[in-house]
Amino acid sequence: MDITHINEARELHVYPQLFGRQKRPIFDMMPEVFAPYGAHEIDPLWLKHGVMEFEPSEDRPTWLYVTTAYSNPWGVPDSDWDAAGESGAGVEFIIETNEQTNWPVTRLQSLLALDMLAAAGKLPDAEPLAFHDILPLNYPVDGSEDGPIRTLVLVEPGVAAGFDLPSGKVALAQFVGITDAERDFAAEFGLEPLAVKLRSAGHWPVTVPDRDSVV
Repeated sequence: MDITHINEARELHVYPQLFGRQKRPIFDMMPEVFAPYGAHEIDPLWLKHGVMEFEPSEDRPTWLYVTTAYSNPWGVPDSDWDAAGESGAGVEFIIETNEQTNWPVTRLQSLLALDMLAAAGKLPDAEPLAFHDILPLNYPVDGSEDGPIRTLVLVEPGVAAGFDLPSGKVALAQFVGITDAERDFAAEFGLEPLAVKLRSAGHWPVTVPDRDSVV
């Protein structure tokens, strides 16, 4: 079994079972995604990753955008795969929205590039992303001029905790957008009290770029 079979297992079987029907073709990573981080040398394998789009299903009214290939065991022969260990980076990232749109693709590609570079030691003092990280973007998440959602938090997703591949286990991690005021609230009181407020308002774990702050 090789990487092609791992891709097929994830993209043709696991993802449809978890997320429903794919809509548009995979959005491949491009070299320019890495430029804002000052990356001048790009591993060709990084460009084999991408983002997939899944339309609403009977069980979920939202759109899902999910990275793919980050869980590939690049460079590891199948004889060394460990079904009880992590497959590749051991994670794939999600953004969930109320409508079909393009900004989650751009944002996930950028965040995936950030995590790849951090994991490869290409960013001084940067660590790979972890659950409950708070990531100030310093610009609106959807690329608008004055959108209020300017920070992301990385949390356990609502759709599924993760999945298994022949090459190992994969966690799913979801980015949720929050306002500056919500970021400050989380810093003072913790992320869970904020999550409670957002859930009650219907804004967790879905990211709504133009919503009002809940604090």
